[in-house]
Amino acid sequence: MYIMIAAGLAIVSVALAAAGGKYEKAKRGLDGLACLAAFVFFVAVSGAVLKTLLDDTVFMTEVHSVLLNPAFLISGAYLGPYGVSRLALLAAWRGK
Repeated sequence: MYIMIAAGLAIVSVALAAAGGKYEKAKRGLDGLACLAAFVFFVAVSGAVLKTLLDDTVFMTEVHSVLLNPAFLISGAYLGPYGVSRLALLAAWRGK
């Protein structure tokens, strides 16, 4: 299973890096989508932390509510490959 996850991450990251490296409009779109995904990601996490504090519960017992939140999962699923692709582009650019 880890091999499939790693392969999927690599494939999507290479596709994002290729699109962002070749087309300026694609890069802007991917960056804008990442900004939106980061916003959604942190709102989901912040909401869970706030709920934990207001309910006066232990976060370790409430962490599953964050992990099951579709907004958290979808935005995190985009931010992973996006981050790897940006790091790959940065490494390629610095190497020149």
